[in-house]
Amino acid sequence: MKVYQFRLATVERIRLLEERLAREKLVASLRDLRKAQSANEAAYNELRVMASATGVVTMADLRWIDDQRERLAESLRICGEKVALAQVTSIGARAAWGVATKRAGVLERLDAQGVVTWREAAMRAEVAESDDLANARFKVSGGGE
Repeated sequence: MKVYQFRLATVERIRLLEERLAREKLVASLRDLRKAQSANEAAYNELRVMASATGVVTMADLRWIDDQRERLAESLRICGEKVALAQVTSIGARAAWGVATKRAGVLERLDAQGVVTWREAAMRAEVAESDDLANARFKVSGGGE
């Protein structure tokens, strides 16, 4: 009997490669999400702990503090948008990875089923060959007449 060869092996390799690339994209998107969340938290903390004016304050000091708060608030808003974008990207990457995993898994199961079927056929062929040899030996020895 010939050696087992999965006919869709090339397709399986491509699907496994697609799965690996999708997993790498997911990991990268999750890393970007963590960075964006960290930057957002840092901007929030910076705005939260901004010192208020104490003592005698000039109008220029109040304007500077107000401008500084506006800049920090804008920075926080931008960071929030980046977090939202990173979340959407990671959700999409997770979905793509799930699809790629399923597609690769189907071919892996088909390959495993093919191996089982091939082994069963090989065992049946081996048993049939053994039976044929035993019957031929029995006939040659004259016991089958």
